[in-house]
Amino acid sequence: MSNTSKVKILVVDDRKENLLAMDKLLKPLGAEVRKVDSGEAALSEVLNHQFAVILLDVQMPGMDGFECATLLHSNKQTANIPIIFVTAINKDQAYVNKGYKAGAVDYLPKPIVPEILLGKVKVFLQLEKQRLELEDVTRQLRWISRKNKLLLDSASEGIVGLDNDGRVSFINPTACALLGGTEESLLAKHISQFMYASGDDDPMTTWDSSEMKENCLQNGGNFQMATDLWRQSNGSFPAELSAAALVNEKNQVQGAVLVFNDITERKKLEDQLTKMAKYDNLTGLANRALFKEFLQMSLARSERRKKNTGVMYLDLDHFKEVNDTLGHDAGDALLVSVANRLQECVRDGDMVARLGGDEFAIVLDDVAEQEDARTIAEKILEQFAIPHDLSGEMRKVGTSIGIATSNHSGEDPDELIKAADDAMYVAKKAGRNGYRMAHELKE
Repeated sequence: MSNTSKVKILVVDDRKENLLAMDKLLKPLGAEVRKVDSGEAALSEVLNHQFAVILLDVQMPGMDGFECATLLHSNKQTANIPIIFVTAINKDQAYVNKGYKAGAVDYLPKPIVPEILLGKVKVFLQLEKQRLELEDVTRQLRWISRKNKLLLDSASEGIVGLDNDGRVSFINPTACALLGGTEESLLAKHISQFMYASGDDDPMTTWDSSEMKENCLQNGGNFQMATDLWRQSNGSFPAELSAAALVNEKNQVQGAVLVFNDITERKKLEDQLTKMAKYDNLTGLANRALFKEFLQMSLARSERRKKNTGVMYLDLDHFKEVNDTLGHDAGDALLVSVANRLQECVRDGDMVARLGGDEFAIVLDDVAEQEDARTIAEKILEQFAIPHDLSGEMRKVGTSIGIATSNHSGEDPDELIKAADDAMYVAKKAGRNGYRMAHELKE
């Protein structure tokens, strides 16, 4: 990078011909040469321009070179500008010392020797170029620093810097808000207190054996995880976290940066979507997909525990009449009422599902005896004997129930469901509002 066009030299001499001659001599250096004819004008010039060096004539009318140099040297803004005195008289040591005391760094005797002039001035031009380059670098670093701080401050993610020990070295406003503290209160805190709950294990013990410490601060790599982060108070929140090691040019780990998001709303949406995918929107019961998933798991548990799984298949009697006479809103209210009663009849480990329309099913988990299934079926029939209140209209609706158990109808989910469904149709044909055991139909 070249700053030649920015580098300036000030020449001060009361004689015009000397100024023109000096301008011509300095031209090979490529710097900007500014010329004034008095000490007063020189003082004004240095307040408006930055000079690499001042070539100052000693003998001038009015303010001489010594007075001008003394004033320049006493001013904080101009004290560091190098001054070279140009003179043709009084070369004795006392005169020279007076110049140095006034602030001069060198002398040029008249008549000027071009090679000596260029050699002396070139040194100061190079120093000024280096100073300007350093200013540029400093300015760029300040801008990068300001830009990075602006990015950190405006980032919607929480950003935390860690030192090699895992302590917070910097933190942005979003992270402060998410972790429930101020920058002052969070700096130097150990990250373990935000990542692990205080329980049986000491957070620091958990941190020492964590993958994050190993991957990032020990091995200089990256790490990602979904976890709960703990605030300084008020509990925790679900977060998605990524961490990356900070390494220097020698590939030595200098710390790490964590970036994390509060995913509370996303988790709520995911839970809602899961519920929509696996639960009936009207009754809140499990739908067909979740029913079959739960049945498969129940069968697997029963096989391990040497027990049985039962399936009940239920179809409401005369449900269509309610829809036709009272309307679909009443029909929906009836389905909700039926769902609530079914859940009251089963055990905590069982599952009630709505398969569609007015068809319901129940998974009886860990059935020890056949009589357990009969007991639940009879309890359901008792509940259905009580009329449902449909916005003031009392309606009684029966149900036909088919029951199949894995020890009699097999451990294949589809075969078990079919057996219960077939038994339900037998119960319906037999006069409704009753139940049939699938294995008894084969006898």
